[in-house]
Amino acid sequence: MSLQAIEFVESWVSENISAKGYRAKEINSQAEAFAVQCIKAAKAKYISQAEIDAAFDDLTKFMAGEIEEANDRESARLTAKNV
Repeated sequence: MSLQAIEFVESWVSENISAKGYRAKEINSQAEAFAVQCIKAAKAKYISQAEIDAAFDDLTKFMAGEIEEANDRESARLTAKNV
């Protein structure tokens, strides 16, 4: 497992995924698009797709989880703000 790949993906996620209110049916397609963009950015930093594949069982599924977490955090923030 490549620590460099993990750190890159986690950094990429923090810079590129934010709460946008994606509907459930949009999350998978957006996650797939994010995975493609992330791999392209990784390759530009000389991190191979093989390294990412070794570090993440399913990058698209990971991205979907990150989108859902971002949406959950935003929802919680808005709820707390309105209380």
